[in-house]
Amino acid sequence: MLSPAVPLDALIHTSSYWQKGAPTMRDGSELSQPLEPANVRAFWDNLHHEDETNRPVVTNAQQDSGLMGIAKQRGLVSTIIHKKDHKGAVMLGLYTQRLCDVYERIGQHARVVFLQMLSREFCATKGRAQESARKYLDSIAQSSDPAQSALLARSLRDDLTPQYTELFDQINRLPGGFAFLVHMRADMLAQIRKDRDDMALRAMSDGLMKKLETWIIGTLDLKRITWNSPAYTIERLGQYESVHAVKSWLDVKRRLGNGRRCFGFFHRSVPMEPLVFVWVALTNEISGDVQGILQEREPTSALGENSAKCAIFYSINSQPGLSGVDLGNFLIKRVVAVLRAELPNVNVFCTLSPMPRFRAWLDQWLTQECLASPPKEISIDTKTRDTLLSRVPDVTTWTAALKHIIDSHGWTSDQQTLDAMEPVVRALGAHYLVNVKRGKVNSAFDPVANFHLRNGACLHRVNWRGNTSYSGLRQSLGLMCNYNYVLDRIEDNNENYVRDGTIALSGNDPYIAAAMMSFPSVSAKL
Repeated sequence: MLSPAVPLDALIHTSSYWQKGAPTMRDGSELSQPLEPANVRAFWDNLHHEDETNRPVVTNAQQDSGLMGIAKQRGLVSTIIHKKDHKGAVMLGLYTQRLCDVYERIGQHARVVFLQMLSREFCATKGRAQESARKYLDSIAQSSDPAQSALLARSLRDDLTPQYTELFDQINRLPGGFAFLVHMRADMLAQIRKDRDDMALRAMSDGLMKKLETWIIGTLDLKRITWNSPAYTIERLGQYESVHAVKSWLDVKRRLGNGRRCFGFFHRSVPMEPLVFVWVALTNEISGDVQGILQEREPTSALGENSAKCAIFYSINSQPGLSGVDLGNFLIKRVVAVLRAELPNVNVFCTLSPMPRFRAWLDQWLTQECLASPPKEISIDTKTRDTLLSRVPDVTTWTAALKHIIDSHGWTSDQQTLDAMEPVVRALGAHYLVNVKRGKVNSAFDPVANFHLRNGACLHRVNWRGNTSYSGLRQSLGLMCNYNYVLDRIEDNNENYVRDGTIALSGNDPYIAAAMMSFPSVSAKL
C-alpha cells in the first residue's frame, strides 16, 4: 500500500506517456510547405529530442527493479481499486496517474510481472462470488419478492466482476487514459502469444477489449491524413502499417500523394494518433497487384482523380491493442461515403487484400497422401498438369511437383515455372477462400476473407503475382484477392453470409467459379 507519507508533489507531475500522446505544440508552419523526407525526419528527431531532454533519467538498475517494487505496485493498485482511506476523486486520479507513469517507464519484463499480478490477484473474489451465488439461488427458490431477487442479482453481478475493471475505469478517466489502455492491452497480447496457457491474462485482455469497445462509441473522429499532417501522425502510419511495410519517408509521401488517400479514426483524447487507418488508391480499373500501387513514381494527377472510376482499399491497419475491436468495418463505410461525396465519378469500391494464411494451409494440405494421390476436389486439366510436371523431373503427380517447386529457391525468377504454376496456384487459392472453413462453422478460414465477406463484400477475383514482396511470397505465394463492395447488395450479402455462409460473387473469375462447383449451395452469384 502507498504510504500516506508520500509527498503530494511526488504524485503531481506530467506522465511521460501523456507526453507521447501530446507532443510539444507547434504553430504548424513547419509542415505548411512540402517537405523532403530528410527534413521531416530531422524535424521529428528534433521534436523527439526535446521530449527526451525534459524527461528524468532512468538508469538500468531502476528499470530492472521496476522503479517501484512489485509490492508497492500491488499496494497502489489496491488503494485505487478499493478507494482506501476514503480518498476523493482528485487523489484517486493522482494515484492512478502515478501508477500509469511507473508502468510506462519500467521494462518489458517488469510489465509482464505487473500484468500477471493484476490478472491473478485482482480478478473476481472467489469466496464473495460463491456466497452471493448461494444467496441468489436461495432467494429464487424461497422468495417471490422480485425486488429482493433483483438486489441479490446485482450483488452477484458485482462480485463476479473482476476487481481490475475498476482500475481500467479510473485510467480511462485520465487525459490520454484510453490510449494508455490500448497500449497496455498490446502488452497483454504480446505476452499471450508467448504463453497461450495463461488463462488469467487472456481473461483480463478480453475484459479490457470489451471495455474499449464500449468506451470508443461516440468518441471517434474521421480525418483524412495528408503529407501536411503532423509529423507525429505520419510516423505512426509507418509504425502501425502491418500489411505493406513502409520503407522510407518518400514511400509515405508517395502513398499520400495525388491519386491516393489515407483516412483514419482518431480518439478525441489522442487527436494525433490514429487508432485505425486505411490506404486508398484511385484507379481506372480494379487493381490486380499491389506493386503498381506502391511503386508508381507519379501517381494519378489531381486532374486524373476526377476521371478515376475505382477506389481500391489496399491496406487496413489498427493499433495492436485494438485487436478484436471491429473498427475496420465502420471505417470502410465512412470512407466510402466521403469518397462518393468528393468524387462522384468513383462508383467501384474494391479491396486488394492479402491471403495471410494460404501458404500455411497449403503446407498442411500437401500431406504424404496428397502428394501420392492428388485430391479430386481440385480440378486440374491435363495440359496444366503436364506443363507443371515438365518443370520437375522424377515426380509423377502435380501435387508433388508443386511442393518441390515452392520448397526450392529461385522459382520466382524462372518465367516458365511461373507460367506453369499460375493456373494451379490460382485454383488452390480459390478453393481455399471458398471451401476451407473454420471448424464446423460456415465462416471462411482466412481471416481477411471472413472480415470482408461478413461486412457484405463480394468475392471478386484471385490475383496471381498480386504481391511479389518477400512477405507476400512467404504468406501466400504472391496471391492477393479483390473483395468488391457493391453498395446496393451489402446488407443482403452480410445477412446471407452470417446466416449460412453464403458467399456473394462479382466478376467472372473462372477459378472461383470452378471452386464454387464443389459446394454450389454456398455461392450466390450477382
